Amino acid sequence: MCVLARRKGTSNICGYDKVSKTCFYSFDTEYDVLSTNDVTKVVLIPIEDACRSSENLVNGTEPVSDDQITASSVKNEVHDTTGSRLDSVPTNSHVGAWQAGKNDTNQYIQVRFNCPNHVIGVAMQGRPINTDPNSIVAVGCCYERVTAYKLHYSGDCVNFLTIRDSSGSDVILNGNTDQETVVTSMLPSPVTSLGVRINPVTWFDDYISMRFDILGCSMNKQQH
Repeated sequence: MCVLARRKGTSNICGYDKVSKTCFYSFDTEYDVLSTNDVTKVVLIPIEDACRSSENLVNGTEPVSDDQITASSVKNEVHDTTGSRLDSVPTNSHVGAWQAGKNDTNQYIQVRFNCPNHVIGVAMQGRPINTDPNSIVAVGCCYERVTAYKLHYSGDCVNFLTIRDSSGSDVILNGNTDQETVVTSMLPSPVTSLGVRINPVTWFDDYISMRFDILGCSMNKQQH
């Protein structure tokens, strides 16, 4: 609603008071918002035009550390999240992708950003097919990929919300149809978050395996 109000010219920012359970709209700008320790009030800044030029938030110019990428489960250490970045390849110690330890719709891979970011989309690949006879897996292995997923976002990496469409239904984003093509799925509208979770809902070849990056821009680099 905040984005719609801005589009209609009836608001620049809006917010919510958790005590009175009321919304408010204002023609103030984000530069007029004062920092406060009052956690009962939330200010929302519409960000549909926030990223006039986007970047990779996981492995871009300011990459996150391996410790900032976690998952609900991993098959074992050679399938852990250290190989989950876009364009990772098999080595003698890793398969070059994240593979979940369980194969159900409760699994996720999560990244905590270096700072709050505007998130506009997801870029994803399947598990790379191995062509190196010296790597840890056999040549020709393995045809595994996520074919559809949900995205969850959070301002504190504890409490997560699901990306939804205008009708309130969870958005299902397109995954991969092969191993190497990068499939980019854009969100219906940008969100601001400190972290996101990719939650696979369908996958190919019985195993949840993937590589990814998140598209967006830092709030500190927002262009107006």
